[in-house]
Amino acid sequence: MERRVEYNSNPVVYQADGNGEIYNFSNESIDGSFKDEKMTARVSYTIQKSLRRLNVLGNHMTVLTRACTSLANQGHGPCIAVTPSVGMVDEKVNIDIRGLNAKQIVTVVADVEENGIQFESRCVYQADGNGEINNFSNESVDGSFKGIEPMGLFWSLHCVSAPKKYARLVKKDVSTPMNFSIKVYPDNQNKATLIHQPLTETRVQRFYQKPGVRRIPLTGRFKGAIFVPEGEGPFPGVIDLYGGLVSLIETRAALLASHGYATLALSYLHGEGLPDMLYDADFNYVKEAYEWFMKEDYIDKNRLGIVGLCFGGFLSLALASVLPQVRAVVNINGFSFIPEVNKINCDWEKWLDKNDVLCTEEGLVISDVYMLKNSWPVPAWQHGAKILVIVAEDDKQVHPKCHTLYYESCPPQFKENIRIFRYPGAGHMIEPPYSPHYRAVTPGRKRLRTINFIPEKFHDEDMMTGGWPDTHAHAQEDSWMKILNFLEENVKNVS
Repeated sequence: MERRVEYNSNPVVYQADGNGEIYNFSNESIDGSFKDEKMTARVSYTIQKSLRRLNVLGNHMTVLTRACTSLANQGHGPCIAVTPSVGMVDEKVNIDIRGLNAKQIVTVVADVEENGIQFESRCVYQADGNGEINNFSNESVDGSFKGIEPMGLFWSLHCVSAPKKYARLVKKDVSTPMNFSIKVYPDNQNKATLIHQPLTETRVQRFYQKPGVRRIPLTGRFKGAIFVPEGEGPFPGVIDLYGGLVSLIETRAALLASHGYATLALSYLHGEGLPDMLYDADFNYVKEAYEWFMKEDYIDKNRLGIVGLCFGGFLSLALASVLPQVRAVVNINGFSFIPEVNKINCDWEKWLDKNDVLCTEEGLVISDVYMLKNSWPVPAWQHGAKILVIVAEDDKQVHPKCHTLYYESCPPQFKENIRIFRYPGAGHMIEPPYSPHYRAVTPGRKRLRTINFIPEKFHDEDMMTGGWPDTHAHAQEDSWMKILNFLEENVKNVS
């Protein structure tokens, strides 16, 4: 009897044996896409080859480590393996160093260059009895950080080349990776000038923009860029807003798109055709930009959210108060009160007092400026939006008490819509995980003069953000997971 068998829509004709059975290695194809047992074996071989390739990919995380171990065991000396060696910036990496002497002291140095500025971090490890070090189990005894901090080499990076005291590591071209070099030197060289060749070294690439994510620059009335996830959509839509000292930062927007959100990174100050002075920021421009964005074909208009930091956090709350389509708001250390009830665009100058700006040895502290008397909360809850508030308890720009007052001012029927997470020892600039911490920033005279309430005599000062490296790093890691879970629950997975 004859039976037609199909594999991937390629017809093959076999004749069963006397027992009504067919086996591809013993039965001959008599018609169809191939007609001999050699071709049959070739198909089987192709399938087995594909399975072997999948198996190789499945072992991606361990291949480099095994290679490192093999080289060390063969007497090739120290070897370092980082997995994944290519990945996203919010992924942890595993660092294995092998082939050292038992209990040997080494200094591990990470460095990266962005925008012509060099950043570096160091840590000092002691190998175990087998001459091995792992960043998840060994503690740093000296350097840019101490203790068991698996991602310490990344969040403790600091500038070693720029004239600015507090130059920030900011990725401007998010379509390209950050290229890190990680080297291992003998002995404790935490403060030494590195002039000798390293014992071993490797390179690591970390992306904000996942391969497949599209970046669409905005060239019309609205300034910024849109990041669209891979796939057909429609996608949940998010607008991402930073603070008043910067024109445009695309890192968080690119990362949100990499997690499945079409994201508008909007510039509303310091760009072509945009105001420079903080008081001149146009809320209607921000609102109209978001309304335009949510009408794009690739946006699911029923799944909309907002993420904002600092003044961007304030604008996020304001948007939710006037746009009923917004389902969720993330306010990261943004002030949340207005001097006039239900009036976003108002005369801030008569409400914010320059005398509340404090100049310290570390820099300017402005956290008391926004503690307005006789003010009203931004009613972001009034259309039913869920609100996530990320609070740094050592914030030197927006007083942590502001968020307590905001919750207390919320009508009882909406209080359950607000979630607040507080982080002791964290500073104002809470960004995606493993970003370096800066206790102060150096905006420069040109940029500080755009903050209306900063007295002219302070325009050459640094501005404090607050926080401490380790506690701030832990806050960034935990809050990022809180943000992603919150958006997934209230934006991505809603119908």
